[in-house]
Amino acid sequence: MNNQLHFAFFKREKYFHIVWIFFILLTSNLYAQRGYYDAPYKRYEANAGQLSNGALTTSKSYIQADLQSEATDQQCVNMSATNATVQWTLTEAADGLVIRYSVPDGQSATLGVYNGNTKITTLTLTSTWSWEYLWSNGNPNNNGITNQNPRMRFDEVRYKLPAKISASGTLKLVRESGNVHVDFAEMEPVPTALTAPTGSVTYTGNGSDLQTFIDANGGKKIFVPGGVYNVNRELYFGVANTSLIGAGMWYTQINFTNTSSLNGGLRANAAGISFTDLYLTTNSASRSNSYKAINGVFTSTSIVKNIWAEHFECGAWIAQYNTGGPAIADGFTVSHCRFRNNYADGINLCKGTANAIVEHCSFRNNGDDDQAIWSADGLECINNTFRYNTSENCWRACGLAIYGGKNNKAYNLIIKDNLEAGIRVSNNFPGAPFNNDGMHEIHDITVSTCGTFNDTYNNPVAAVDIFSATNAGTQVKNVQLYNIDILDSRNDAISISKRSGDGIYNLSFKDITVNGTGKEFPNNNALNRNWGRGYFVLIAGSPAGNGTYCNMNYSNRGGSATTDQELSAIGTFSWTQSTSCSGTPIIAVTGVSVAPSTASLGIGATQQLTPTVAPANATNKTVTYSSNNTGVATVNGSGLVTAIAAGSATITVTTQDGAKIATSAITVTSSNVAVTSVSLSPASASLSVGSTQQLTPTILPSNATNKSVSYASNNTGVATVNASGLVTAISNGTATITVTTADGNKTSTAIITVSTATGNYFTIKNRWTNNYLYDAGANVGYGATVANNNYKWEKVAVDATYFVLKNVGTGDVMHIENLTGAVQCTAAGSDWWSAQWSSENVDGTFVRIKNRWQTGSMIHIENLNGSAQYAGGQNNWESAQWQFQSTSTAKKINDAEITVEDNLISIYPNPSVNKEFNIVLPELKAGDTATLTVTDINGRKVLINQLNTSAKINHNLASGIYVVTINSNDFNVSKKLIVK
Repeated sequence: MNNQLHFAFFKREKYFHIVWIFFILLTSNLYAQRGYYDAPYKRYEANAGQLSNGALTTSKSYIQADLQSEATDQQCVNMSATNATVQWTLTEAADGLVIRYSVPDGQSATLGVYNGNTKITTLTLTSTWSWEYLWSNGNPNNNGITNQNPRMRFDEVRYKLPAKISASGTLKLVRESGNVHVDFAEMEPVPTALTAPTGSVTYTGNGSDLQTFIDANGGKKIFVPGGVYNVNRELYFGVANTSLIGAGMWYTQINFTNTSSLNGGLRANAAGISFTDLYLTTNSASRSNSYKAINGVFTSTSIVKNIWAEHFECGAWIAQYNTGGPAIADGFTVSHCRFRNNYADGINLCKGTANAIVEHCSFRNNGDDDQAIWSADGLECINNTFRYNTSENCWRACGLAIYGGKNNKAYNLIIKDNLEAGIRVSNNFPGAPFNNDGMHEIHDITVSTCGTFNDTYNNPVAAVDIFSATNAGTQVKNVQLYNIDILDSRNDAISISKRSGDGIYNLSFKDITVNGTGKEFPNNNALNRNWGRGYFVLIAGSPAGNGTYCNMNYSNRGGSATTDQELSAIGTFSWTQSTSCSGTPIIAVTGVSVAPSTASLGIGATQQLTPTVAPANATNKTVTYSSNNTGVATVNGSGLVTAIAAGSATITVTTQDGAKIATSAITVTSSNVAVTSVSLSPASASLSVGSTQQLTPTILPSNATNKSVSYASNNTGVATVNASGLVTAISNGTATITVTTADGNKTSTAIITVSTATGNYFTIKNRWTNNYLYDAGANVGYGATVANNNYKWEKVAVDATYFVLKNVGTGDVMHIENLTGAVQCTAAGSDWWSAQWSSENVDGTFVRIKNRWQTGSMIHIENLNGSAQYAGGQNNWESAQWQFQSTSTAKKINDAEITVEDNLISIYPNPSVNKEFNIVLPELKAGDTATLTVTDINGRKVLINQLNTSAKINHNLASGIYVVTINSNDFNVSKKLIVK
C-alpha cells in the first residue's frame, strides 16, 4: 500500500460506517491511488496521540463559531494548560516537522519539541498570518460578504530537526507558554541537500541582488544554495530556458519582504522557465491582488516541481498578464508541490491555459479554490488535468473548480474538511463559456466533510455544487462525474441549480456513493431559512437542461431532509436514470501480428514496430516487446527497435490478454543507409492570416539511417516554419518553405500562399427562447440545440457595415428576396441587398439583425410559427435579439448519413512514437476515399491525407494531444491521438 493509510486521516473511535467504506475501497484497490498518496510525510493527529498534563481533546463540532470546525475531522487538542503534552510513536525515522496549530488573534505561544525526554528546541507559534475577518477587512474581493465568523484560524510552523527521531521513537510536544490548540503534526525524512547541477551558475549573495543575478544569467540554470534569502521585490524571468533551482524545499528559503501588490513571488514570461526545490514565503499577511508565489506562463519544457509556498495571495496563478512572452501557458507539469496557508487560490489555471498537468500536490488551508480552471478574458482553457492531489481545510470556495472551457479533467483526488464546497462547476465568473463540444471528466474522487449551510455570503452550498449563472454564457454543459464518494456532507451532497441564466446541459453522474449528509444541522443558519438540509440530490432554481444518473448509492441521510431527492424546483430540467450503467463486455484477444516482419538496419538506426491485435475491437490491446539479442538490437516499451551492433535479433511482441505472440526478424549491418531523396506534403497550400499548416516530409529510402531534417522559409514576413514543419501564416503574400535532410542535404519545397481570412463562423442564439437559427430547407428555422452544421453560419463581410450569412452545412444564404414573410435560406448572390444584413447593438451581448433592402425589417421569431420572420419586429422584443456565438469551422456529415461503429476504426500505436501511426479502416466502397484530418487542441488543421484503405501515416507533429477525424461517404469518426 506504499504507506497510504496516513492519508485516510482517521482517528480512533470515529464513525464506524466511514471507516468501513474506506476499508472496502482500500482492500479492493479502488482507493489506493487517490490523493497525494506518495507524499513523503506521515500525519500524527493530536487527538490520536497520548495526552497528558491537562491536554484535552475538543468535542467534534461543525458550528462555524467553534475553532475546531476548521480542524481536521472537526477536532483538535487544547494545550493551553501548564505543561500540556501530546506525544506519538513514529512509524518511520524522520527529521522534518510541521505542526498545524491555532493561537488566539494577536497572541503567540511556545511549544517545546522533544525526542522522547530529550528537548530539541522551542518553537514560537504566532497569529501573524491567521484570523481573517472577511466581512470587514476592506479587500475588494470580499465586497458583500455577510458571514461574520472568522476564518483561517489555523496556521503551520515547520522545523528541520538536527537529527532524525528513529522509527518507534517518540515525538513529544510540550506547551511552554500561551493559549494554543494543536490539530496535528507531520513528520518526514528530509533528503540530503541538493548540490549545483552540471552547467549551472551559483548565486552567492544574500537575496538583495538576486534579480540582478537572474538578469545577468538569462537562459541558464541558476542554483541558489541552502539558506534564507530576503528579497524585496517580485523576481522576474523574461529570458527563455532560465531555471531557478534550490537545494531543496527544506534548505533554500526565499522570503519576500515587500508586502505591496506586485512585489512578491516568481513571475515567468518566457518559454521554458523552470522553478524547482524551493521554499517560498512572505511577510505579507493578507489577500493582495498580484502577489502570487508562482505567476505567469509556462511551456512544454518548463518544470515546476518541489515548490513549497505559503502566506501568499495565491500559491500559483498561471496566465499571461505581461507582454513579450508566450500568449498562453501550454503543456507544462506542476508536481510534488505544497500550496498551503495562502489567502486565495491554491493554483488557478487561467486565461487559455492548455494541456497542463498538476499532480502529486498538497493544498491546505487556502482561502479560495484550491484547484481551479478559469477561462478568463475570453480565452478558453482546454485539456488541463488535476490528478493525485489532496485538498484540505480550504476555508472559502472549493477544493476543485471548473469555470468554462472544454475537455478538462480531474481524477484520483481527495478533497476533505472544506468549509464550503468540495467540487464546483459553474459559469459564475466572466470569461469563455462552456464549449458546445468536448467533455469535462471528474472521476475517482473522495469528497469528505464538505458543503455548508452558511458560506461567506450566508448561502447554502452542497459538497458537489453545479450551477448556472450569466457571467460566461448562460449554460453549464458537458460534464461527467463518475466513481465519486461523497462522505459526511455538512449540507446536501449534490446540488444542481440555476442561479441565473439558462441551465445545465449534458450532465451525467455514474457510480456515486453518498454516505452521510446534513452534518451541520441545526447550526450555521444565520438567515434563519426554513428549508431542509441533508438531501442526497437537490435540484433548485428551475433550471433548463438535462442530466442522467445511474448507480447512485445512498445511505445515512441526515439533517432535516425527509426525502433522498428534493425536486420541487426542478423546472424543465430533465433528470433521468440512464439505461447504460452496466459495464462494457470484455472482448478477448485472438491473435497478433507485427509489421514489418523483417527489417535491415544500419548501426544506430531505429525501426518502429506496429502490432495489430485481433479482433479490432478487443478490450485489452496492451502488448509488450522483448529482444532475444540485446547486444544486436534493443526494443523499448513502445516497440521502437534500436540497432546496436552487426548481427541478427528476433523481436517478440506478446499480448497481455492471452499471451499471443508475433515476431520480427531484425538484421543489423555496419553500413550506413544514405538518404537519396525527400519530398514534402502538401507541395502547396493556401492559408488565411493566422492559420497553420503541418508539412510532412517523406524520406527515401524508408530505411535511411539518418532521417533528421530542418526547415526554412524564404519570406518570414509572409510565413514562418518551426523545427517540426508547422507553418504559420503571418501576412498576405507567397513564401517558399524548404526542407533539407541532415544526410546528403536533399531538399524539397512547398509553396505557401497567404491571404486575409474572409469570414467567421457562428451559431446565432435567440434571447427570448434560447433557440438557434438553422437552415430548415427553403426557410430559416430555429431549434433548441446545435444538432449539426446546418446550425452554423459563416459571416462573410460585404463592407464595413453589411455581411452575408452563409450556412456551413448547405452553403445556402439567408435572405428575404421573395418577401414570403419568412426568412429564406437558398442559393443567393452576395450582391443581393435582400441577402445583406447589419448588426445593431442591444447591450453588448445581443444584437438586432437588420436587412439592407427592407431597412425596417429585422429577424425575429415572435410568432413561433416554425420559421424566422422579418416583418413587424420591435426593438424591445427579445424575440428579435440575437447573440453571435463563435463556433468551429470543422465540417461533419449530416446526422442522416450512414455511420459506422467507432470500434471498426482504430489508431495504433497510441501514443504515436517515431513520427508515425496506423489507421485501421473498414473496407471502403469502390471509388470511395476517406479524408484523414488532424487538428491540434486549438482547432487548427495540421495534417490532411487521402486514404483508400488502412495505412501507416508518417508525420512530423510536435508532442501533444490531437483529434483525428476520418471522413468518407459512409462514416465520420473522431479519435484522440497522443504524440510523444
